Amino acid sequence: MQSFLKIKSLIKKMFNKKIKKIIDKIRHGYKSILNFRIIWDFEKKIGNFDIKKVGYNVGLQKEEISRRYILNKKGLRLKFLDVGSRNSKLEYLLGIKNNLYFDKALYDTNYKLFYSKYEYFGLDVQNPENIENVIIQDICDKNFTEKYNDCYDVIYSNNVFEHLKKPWVAARNILKMLRIGGIAVIIAPFSIRYHECPADYFRYSHIGLNSLFEECGEVKILESGYDICGRRNNWQGQGDENDMVPIDKFGAWRENWFTVSIIEKK
Repeated sequence: MQSFLKIKSLIKKMFNKKIKKIIDKIRHGYKSILNFRIIWDFEKKIGNFDIKKVGYNVGLQKEEISRRYILNKKGLRLKFLDVGSRNSKLEYLLGIKNNLYFDKALYDTNYKLFYSKYEYFGLDVQNPENIENVIIQDICDKNFTEKYNDCYDVIYSNNVFEHLKKPWVAARNILKMLRIGGIAVIIAPFSIRYHECPADYFRYSHIGLNSLFEECGEVKILESGYDICGRRNNWQGQGDENDMVPIDKFGAWRENWFTVSIIEKK
């Protein structure tokens, strides 16, 4: 009888220990979501992102920090240039919340505010729809026209720089087009799967992205860091078979980090 009670007690302890581990995992996952670190850890000590001091700022949310600077910039009748795009609807910039979903009410509010103070211009290598206010030129052209020098108050580029063959030339052209006191809002991947659209050349650390602009003129870095809100998302590109790189056992590319730099021209 005593042996039976010992076995029963041992089984109970093992069961309670197992339940505690499950509860801890659930608690950790919930805590991660609350802090927008989308992490589901099935291996010990992999991706442990409990709140703690880290080596650099990983708390940025790229759309929200971009909106803060763009929508709060002083002035009216400002000029906004969207590098690598001709989509004046700006759904990502104006409507994405917490890097997770599109919020229609948020978008409608931000859209009205944006167009109450900005005139939109796009820049792309083609414009088959003949959309108005679109510059048709390669931002990496070393002979980029001087017609637009000192012309724009905000220049925005969202996940374009990885596709640029000569990003150092693009940075120089962007600074030339900015007015004194104007800002460049640049978002580019630090870690994400290979995606050809139509080509995929580079990944950027925070100091790497900043250095492209620091080498081209006098600037002030207003914000610099990383958005890691979508770490475990299974984002696939739109390229050919080269885009379908192997995925890890979590069912997604291991790390999705985006570098965010907001740079003022002095």
